[in-house]
Amino acid sequence: MKGKSIAVIGGGASGICAALEAKYNDSSINVTVFERLPKTAKKILATGNGRCNFTNENLSPKHFHGDPLFLRKILTSSYADTENYFRSLGVLSYHEDGRIYPRSQQAASIREALTDKLNKYGITIKTDTPVNSIDKFKNGFTVNGEYFDVVIVAGGGKASSVQGSDGSCYKLLEHLGHTKTPLYPALCGLSTNEKGLNMLKGVRAECKASLFSESHLLGEESGEVQFTDKAVSGIPVMNLSHLCKDKKDLCLNLDLCEDISEAELSEHINNIKRNSPDKELETVLSGIVNSKLGFAVMNKENIKPRTKIGQVTQRELSAICDILKSFHISISGTKGFDSAQITCGGIKTHEVNPETMMSEIVNGLFICGEILDIHGDCGGYNLHLAWTTGRIAGNGAYEYLNK
Repeated sequence: MKGKSIAVIGGGASGICAALEAKYNDSSINVTVFERLPKTAKKILATGNGRCNFTNENLSPKHFHGDPLFLRKILTSSYADTENYFRSLGVLSYHEDGRIYPRSQQAASIREALTDKLNKYGITIKTDTPVNSIDKFKNGFTVNGEYFDVVIVAGGGKASSVQGSDGSCYKLLEHLGHTKTPLYPALCGLSTNEKGLNMLKGVRAECKASLFSESHLLGEESGEVQFTDKAVSGIPVMNLSHLCKDKKDLCLNLDLCEDISEAELSEHINNIKRNSPDKELETVLSGIVNSKLGFAVMNKENIKPRTKIGQVTQRELSAICDILKSFHISISGTKGFDSAQITCGGIKTHEVNPETMMSEIVNGLFICGEILDIHGDCGGYNLHLAWTTGRIAGNGAYEYLNK
């Protein structure tokens, strides 16, 4: 098999793992990685707020979205032990609430382990080199006019183009006969045009977030929600964002007191009204939620600041409790691809063999990573898919050449 060659399109998480796995199996294979940015693995440095939660303890299918059969084969693959894979590369891990990080708490540790291995294996890296064409011939391919026996496309999706994924690889695969499902930004904040929420910028709150479309519940998530400029974010919201696809009349209801029943809230507030009628309502609410949230709750009921609780009617107090348990925010859509961590949609998985990641349409063409129509929740799940599908593709490419 001397002189056989593989082109890997994309120098991100999936592409690097694919290149390393192919070269690990046979050092005589010439592997070339094409990366359009000045350096490889840039997106890895931004993951996990710079700490890179590279996988998760709980790899239950409920944390992944897409074809269940395809995902099951990926998640049960022998290449799915991501923690031990990185240990073999010299990276010790650290567990935190199910998330698994490098022990150094630095995403750079993951990137350096991978790039060090690329250098050790003598894999050719072509940075600042976007791929404009892939053409299939009887016994191989040309990539930008250069011949290769096998091509692995790991060019990412369309999310966060500044980190390397600009969506250009979809057209390359469509040219070769593949089809993609509609694309939508996911793991991103939700935009709102609702007035009066500017005061909440920078506020964080533990709550349950429920996403509705035309009064129909799409999904619920609990955790820390963050208010940003004309948007709501945080892990619960980001995990719900993919559900916005093709939906109308979206709204987000936040239970700001998930651990307290509405009856308990009502009793607490009414006790204060009876015992301390001169206490201002915002002071009462600041003992329950963030003070800025308290003002926002009052605004929704048109209660002026410095209003004493003794002056608040029972109807108004009942409405305050309702709002604390269901703080309504109209949603205009997602923040968009530039703010998204991943892409929802992609190349149809029934066109790819999950045991090898080879195309069912074009022999010798392998597809892996975010470009596929599968994705996961926040928490290292998407990187887990990237590493795993990349390693499967690299091994699949080696086996294809070996045959």
